Amino acid sequence: MTDQIKKTIGVVVVLLLGVGVWILYSSMQPTVSRLQDTDPLAGEALELVKKHLSREGYTLEQELQLFVDQLKADGIPHREEEWQVAAQKDKYVVRKIVREKGTVEWIEREFAWRVDVKEKSIRVISLAAQQFMPFENLPPLPHQEEISSLPIKIHQMVRQFG
Repeated sequence: MTDQIKKTIGVVVVLLLGVGVWILYSSMQPTVSRLQDTDPLAGEALELVKKHLSREGYTLEQELQLFVDQLKADGIPHREEEWQVAAQKDKYVVRKIVREKGTVEWIEREFAWRVDVKEKSIRVISLAAQQFMPFENLPPLPHQEEISSLPIKIHQMVRQFG
């Protein structure tokens, strides 16, 4: 064999090894399904959440961006994921995750909503997302009737014993 043939075989072997490593590496990487790109109703659910008005009068998308901008302004290291949409029976779950560096470990905030595209309704399903939702869109508190009647009961007891 001549030197030219040996060099050619060497280059081909190195290229094949490089392609093999790349294929192996890319197959091991997790892929985030972008349902909103393939399902028109999922895309509509995402837009309903993004355009929904927040407690402060901004859209939810603007509120989340303001939250991330505040992290940047405060110099807090953070990671922001893309919007994600998942099908759940006849509804969709729309979420966005923001991770911020705490004093000891990373803090993950999941902003999530359940969307009924047919009825055009949005329900908050995560604690982090509750801070942006208008009060009329929040779920009722557990034992709300008992809590709201507590001041009346205390007033009655004070009058009875006072």
